[in-house]
This record gives sequence, structure tokens and C-alpha cells, in this order.
Amino acid sequence: MTTQAQYQTTLLTPHQATQHALNKDTPMQPYVILAALSFDETGDSALREAMQLAEGNPASELHLVHVVVEESTAESDRELLSLDKRLTRAPEEIKRRVEEVWKDTPRKVVAHVRAGVPARSILQAAVDIAADMIVVGTHKRAGMEKLMLGSVAEHVMRHAHCPVLVALPKDYSGKAKSQSIEPPCPDCVAIRQTTHASAYWCERHSRTYAQPHVYEPSPRQRESLMPSQ
Repeated sequence: MTTQAQYQTTLLTPHQATQHALNKDTPMQPYVILAALSFDETGDSALREAMQLAEGNPASELHLVHVVVEESTAESDRELLSLDKRLTRAPEEIKRRVEEVWKDTPRKVVAHVRAGVPARSILQAAVDIAADMIVVGTHKRAGMEKLMLGSVAEHVMRHAHCPVLVALPKDYSGKAKSQSIEPPCPDCVAIRQTTHASAYWCERHSRTYAQPHVYEPSPRQRESLMPSQ
């Protein structure tokens, strides 16, 4: 499907994806990026990171894969979507999310919609298109703890046959920055310039501040720590 002005995306079946990877017209193979696009904040993070990677490499080829889980999910309390309906609605939702994130640069995007287990389907899509990089998202609230508990991102990282980038939302709230490095002393800089670096420190910074310790015997007799007989 093609939008009016923003981007162009092609929806491929798994068989077409494999043929697309095998039948390259150019002698130099493009750098194939596959982003796992779930319809939540983790998918948005993966989409943004994948788009930045694609923008930085003009020879790249961006693929998105959305996996419709084969189990009932509700869009609202009143409506229960069937698998067929979710598969039908997925391309339009992919188009909407891409247009929200990638508004300025027209770019071709290849979209894949599959039904099944998310991690397994993502890995199979990577095999079908010979992906060079997989981008997956994960919830920041869980972080590495969720990766250790068998999340989709963890499963993809363990079983992928190419590099995997895990995208987290950027959020440094509550984190303190490192103390900034103080600028060099102007007097020290002047000394180095006038002496042609034969001397490094000004008079103030060349002082020795270490105070020696002087130990003297005490006239007081120390009490023995051993019990008396």
C-alpha cells in the first residue's frame, strides 16, 4: 500500500519475503533491518530506533514485522476481535504508526504481518529476508529483569543469527549527572606557555600539601591486654 505523500510500504507473504531476499537486483546487497512492531510502546521504541538506523545508511532496507498472536484479545470491553479481523486491520495500523514517527522523509518500508508466537515469528521473518539486524523493544519498567524472565526480546536475543538491538524508551529522570570537569587553571596554562612546557604548575598548584606524621614514644606505660596472673 502507498500513502499519498509520506512513505511506501509493501506487504509480503512469507514465501514472497524469501524470494525478495534471494532475488536481489543490485550487486551490493543492502543492509537489511528488521524491526518487530508490536502495537504498544515497545513497538514504537523499536520503530524509532530502526528508522534512525535506516536514515543513517542510505543503502539500507527497512522491514517491519507485526505478529498477530493466535489467541483472543479484546479491543474494548464490548468488542472481541477475531484473528481474521486483526490480520485485516494490521496493515492500516502499521501505516498509521509509521506516518506518526516518520513524517518528513519519504522511504520505502516492507511490512510483514504474521500470525503465531511473536518471538518465533520474528526469528523466522529474519531468516526469510536474511536480516542483518533485528530491532526489538522491551518495557522500561521491567528492564533487564524482564529480559531474564523469558520475554520476547530475550528469546530473540538468544536464538537470532544476526545482531539484535533492544530498544528502550529514553528516560534519565531521577538520575544524577557526573560532576563536570573543572577548566584548567589559567596560571598553570600561562606557565606552560611561557616555559614551553618545561614547567607545568603555577606557584599555588606546585605546593606540597602532604603533612608528614611524626611519631614520638609516649611516657605513659601501656596497659597489658593479657589478664594478670
